[in-house]
Amino acid sequence: MSQGELAVEWSQEELHKLAESDDLHVSSFREDGVTYGTPTWIWSVAVDGALYVRGYNGRFGRRQDGSPLLA
Repeated sequence: MSQGELAVEWSQEELHKLAESDDLHVSSFREDGVTYGTPTWIWSVAVDGALYVRGYNGRFGRRQDGSPLLA
């Protein structure tokens, strides 16, 4: 996967590993496109082949394409 692309299809094994992880962090790239930003602890759940994540301290979740679950 190249920078800027979103993974939209997950294997069942990948979904299981992500959903079962209790210490999952994500980070975006900084402006230089190479350096990772500060990791954010997230919660995740897999439903019907899709991965949903939410910041541990966040109020609203997001779909894997980045769109909000709640407006």
